[in-house]
Amino acid sequence: MARDTDDMIERRKRRHRMRTFRNFVIFLLLVGFCGYLYVERDAWIPRLEGIGGRYATVTQNDGTLAEGNFPLTISGNTGYQAEFVNDTLFILHDAYLDLYSIHGDAQDSRQHAFQNAAISTAGKYALVYERDGKSFRVDTKSKNVYSKTIDENIISGTISETGNVALITESSAYTCSIVVYDDTGKRIYQRNCIERVIDVAFHNDGEGCCFTSIDVENGVMQSTVTSILFYQMDTQWTSLPLDTLVVEAGFSSEDTFCVIGNTLCAYYSKSGEVLGTYAYNGTLVHASLENGRAALIVQDDQKRQTSLVLLDRNADQPEIVPIEADASYVSVVDGDAIVMEDGLVTSYDFSGTPIATVTLDGSYTAFIRRDGYVFLLGYDQIDRVDFKE
Repeated sequence: MARDTDDMIERRKRRHRMRTFRNFVIFLLLVGFCGYLYVERDAWIPRLEGIGGRYATVTQNDGTLAEGNFPLTISGNTGYQAEFVNDTLFILHDAYLDLYSIHGDAQDSRQHAFQNAAISTAGKYALVYERDGKSFRVDTKSKNVYSKTIDENIISGTISETGNVALITESSAYTCSIVVYDDTGKRIYQRNCIERVIDVAFHNDGEGCCFTSIDVENGVMQSTVTSILFYQMDTQWTSLPLDTLVVEAGFSSEDTFCVIGNTLCAYYSKSGEVLGTYAYNGTLVHASLENGRAALIVQDDQKRQTSLVLLDRNADQPEIVPIEADASYVSVVDGDAIVMEDGLVTSYDFSGTPIATVTLDGSYTAFIRRDGYVFLLGYDQIDRVDFKE
C-alpha cells in the first residue's frame, strides 16, 4: 500500500516536471516570436496599417442618378461616341455633333455628313473624321475650326493638345501614309510607309510623333515603334519588334513611351531604349493609359481569376488587385484607375488601394469621369451620378 502511494507521488512529480518543461518551451517560443516581430516591425506594421486603411477610407457614393437635364437621350440607331473636350461633353452620332455642359445643358448641335464617323479629343480640340472616307474636321467648344477633304481614304486619326492632326491614310503606291496638319489645317508633314501603321501618338513638344506598325513573323504578331520628327526625313529611332499586337500607346510627362499590347506592356526611354516589359498571365480584357500610367483588366482563364494590373510609369513592380470576373471596362483619369463591374464602379490609386465606389442601377457599357461625376454610357442615353473621393 505504501509502495503504491510512493509510485503515485512519483508519477505526479514526473507529470509536473513535464508540464513545467512544456510551459518553459512555449514561453521561449513566445519570447522568440515577439523578438522576431520587434526586429521586423518596419516590414509588417505598414502592411497592417495599409490593410486597415484600405477598407476603412473607401468613399461610398449613394448612386442616385442625376435629374433635370439627365438622362441625355441620343437619337438615331447607329450608336454614338462621347468624349469630353475640357468641360464640354461632345456626343457624336448619326449626322450631328452635339455639345452639352457638365450639367446637361444643350450648348450646340453641329451637322456633319460623315457616313462612318469617329472622334478623337485632346485639350480644347476634337477631331471628327470619316473612316474609310476622305473628310475630316476640327472643332472646339466655340466653333468648327476648319473642315477638309483629302485625296485618300482615312484609316484612323488622332489630335494633339496643340491642335495638330495626324491621319493614317490609304495609299495607291505604299502600304499607307501618315499625314500631319497644323492647327490651321495646313499640311506640315507626310510620310509614305511600307510598314502597316496602326497607331500614332504625338511627342509632348508637338514636334514629332511615334507610330506603331505591325507585321507577322513565323505566325506571331509583332509590333514595332518608330519615332519621327516633322522637320527631318530620317527616323529618330526604331525599336526592336515586340511579340504583341499594340492596342494603345502614349507618352508620359517624363517623355517615356508606353505601349499596351494584347499580351504585354512595354516602356521606352525618349531615345528608344527598352526600360522594361511586363507580360500578362492571362487574356487582356480592357486597358487604359494616361500619362504613362497603365491599367489593365486581365482574365486568367486557367485559374478563373480576374485582376486589375496597375503599372505606374514602369513595368518593374506592378500592383495586382483581384476584382470581379465581370469587370469589363477601365479608365485612368487624373492618376486613378476606375473599374466598371456589373452594377459597380470603383476607383483605385496606383498602389492598388480602393478610394471610392458607387453602386449602379441599370445597364451601362462604359463611362466618363469628370469633375466629381461619372457619366454612364448606356445604349441610347447617358446618365450621371456623383462620384466623390
